[in-house]
Amino acid sequence: MVDMFKSKKLHAVKHGFFGRSGGVSTGIYSSLNLSEKTTDSKANVYANRALVMDELNISNRKVFFPNQQHTSNVVFINKETEFDKLSQKPVDAVITNLKGIGVGILTADCSPILAYESESGFILAIHAGWKGALAGVCENSLNSLKDLGVDIRKLSVAVGPTISTNSYEVKLDFVDSFVKTDPYFENFFIKRDHNYFFDLTLFIESRFNLFGVYDIDNLGMCTYENPELFFSNRRAYHKSERDFGRMASIISL
Repeated sequence: MVDMFKSKKLHAVKHGFFGRSGGVSTGIYSSLNLSEKTTDSKANVYANRALVMDELNISNRKVFFPNQQHTSNVVFINKETEFDKLSQKPVDAVITNLKGIGVGILTADCSPILAYESESGFILAIHAGWKGALAGVCENSLNSLKDLGVDIRKLSVAVGPTISTNSYEVKLDFVDSFVKTDPYFENFFIKRDHNYFFDLTLFIESRFNLFGVYDIDNLGMCTYENPELFFSNRRAYHKSERDFGRMASIISL
């Protein structure tokens, strides 16, 4: 059975944060792996994507997954968009107001962010790992919405399953990369016995708060601590596994 988690903030729009269960993939990709950038068979990935779209009742729609590269790049999908060309470009946030189109993000510890502004009818999907978050993918997304005439203060936001602070131990040079950007960023790290732990979702929420966006639902589900529910890059590394599956988070008008 496919596991899908929803946010009360996005009840007015089709959306879902998916777990790892209910698909057809096997082995380390068991079982709902959605990524073509794995050694899982394409047939399995496409079958899993069909299951996800059926669960969301959007099997009659196109779902676009960007070429995620931990950038701060944002793209707006309109009627003129050439998807074949767009799929080759490094992009980590997607905006659209087209009906019949879904936008999806693939993650396995990074934060999947879905958002909707009901008055303007715009949806947004962001892939935010630490690199993209520090580079400004959230800020760029909000500025792009503003440029499109959206009142972003009315935006409803949901942050899906993400590695939690307790499982996100980092080295001092990681901390330094944030603090050198802005000394205030030290507040997003917890120090315990000379070890540092990063609160990725709190950092992301702070980026939205800077723009007056406070209607944020953090699902508070840790990818690392729940192996039966979610894929995790870090857990796979700690288990010396050669790869890991990716989960989908999708929003559609």
